[in-house]
Amino acid sequence: MIRVLHLVHNHPDAHPGGTEIQAQRLVRALNAEGRVEAHLAAATRQPPHPGTILRRSRGGRDTLLAGGAFDRFLLSQRDRRHFLTDFTRFLALLNPQAVHLHHLYDLGAEIVAVIRRTLPDARIILSLHDFHLPCHRDGLMVTGEGALCETAQPKACAACCPGLSAADFQRRRLFLSAHLDLVDGFIAPSLFALERYAAWGLPRRKLHHLPNIAPDDLPPETLQDRRRDRLGYFGNLLPHKGLVVLLRACVALKRAGQRFSLSVHGDDRHMPDSYRQEIAPLLAELGEAVTLHGGYAPEQASHLMRDMDWGVAPSVWWENDPLVLQEALAARRPVIASDIGGMAEVMRRQSLGLLVPVSDADALAEILARCLGEPVLWTDCRAAMKPDPAQHDLVPLLRLYGGV
Repeated sequence: MIRVLHLVHNHPDAHPGGTEIQAQRLVRALNAEGRVEAHLAAATRQPPHPGTILRRSRGGRDTLLAGGAFDRFLLSQRDRRHFLTDFTRFLALLNPQAVHLHHLYDLGAEIVAVIRRTLPDARIILSLHDFHLPCHRDGLMVTGEGALCETAQPKACAACCPGLSAADFQRRRLFLSAHLDLVDGFIAPSLFALERYAAWGLPRRKLHHLPNIAPDDLPPETLQDRRRDRLGYFGNLLPHKGLVVLLRACVALKRAGQRFSLSVHGDDRHMPDSYRQEIAPLLAELGEAVTLHGGYAPEQASHLMRDMDWGVAPSVWWENDPLVLQEALAARRPVIASDIGGMAEVMRRQSLGLLVPVSDADALAEILARCLGEPVLWTDCRAAMKPDPAQHDLVPLLRLYGGV
C-alpha cells in the first residue's frame, strides 16, 4: 500500500468550494478502495498554535497548515521561516510515496521544490482545477470588462490588471515555470482545460485527462406526476457563477405570467457588495418566487437537489468540471447550463440537460419557459443522463502515483 499526501488551498469545513470538496472526496474514495493510504492537508488562515503551523481539522481527520503570508500575484509562499520549515518536517515525518497538489494558492509554488528536495523519489502530481496558474484574475480567464479571455499573454494580462506591467507577468511566468518543471504529472478534469494548459506551455507528455470522481448516486425515487416548475441554483454566490443572469431570466418569466419557484442554495459570505446591490432589486421584484437558503454541507447537495426539478448553472466563466453537474446527476435532475468551456464539454458528454448561450438572460428565459411549458422535456432529459465510467475508475490515478 502506498501513502499519498493530498494538499489543497483550503478545507471544506471553512470554504466548501468545488476544489476543496473534490480533494476531500478523492481522499475518502482512495482510502475506501484499499490500495492507498491517503491523507489530506489543507492551508488555512486560522492563527497557528504557538510553535507550529500544524492544526487538526474539525473531527480530527485532516491536517490544517496555518499560513497567511502569501503573495497572490506570484503564487508564492512568503513565510519560508515558519510555514515551509514546519511543512518540511511534517512531510518528512509522513514520508508519502506521492504528493497530489490540488492548488498552489495559500500554499505557494515553492512547496513543489520543498517536496522534491525532501522526498526526491516521490511522485508529484498537480490537478488543474481552474486557471490560477495562467490567470492572475482569480483564475477565471475573464477580463476586467467581463469579456472571456482566450489566452494568457504578458501584454494582454498587464492591460487587464492596472498597476502591473508586461514585465511583471513575464517574471510571474518564469517563477511558476521553474517550480512546475519539478511536477511529474498534471491532471486536467476536462479536455478543455488540458488544451488550454498545453497552449500555455505545459508539456503534453505530462498532461493527463482524468475527470473528477463522481459522488455516490442517490437511491431510486418514486416520482409524482405534476408540473416540473421548481428551479434550483447551487454554488457560491459570486459574480462569475452567473446568479444575476438567472435572476434576470426569472424576472422575465414572472412578467410573462409564468408560474415557477427558484431555490438558491449558496454561501454569500464572500459576495462583493457591488454584486449584492446588483441582485437586490431583482430579488425584490421576484418576491416569493425565489427563496435564499444560504450555504449547505457538501454531503447535502444531491439530497437538496431532489427538492427541485431543474438545476440551473448560469456560469459566465469557462468552468472546468463543475461539481454541481455531478451532484445533479447523482440526484437524477437535469441541468440547464451555460454553453461554455469545460461545463459544455461535461454537459454534452454525459447528456446532462440543455445548454444556453453564456450571459444571455433572454435566451435563458426562453429555455426556462420551454421547460416549464413542456413536461415531457423533463422526462426526456432525465432519461438521457448518463454517468461517465472514468469518474469511477481510480486505476489511472494509481498509475500516476506509481502504485500500479
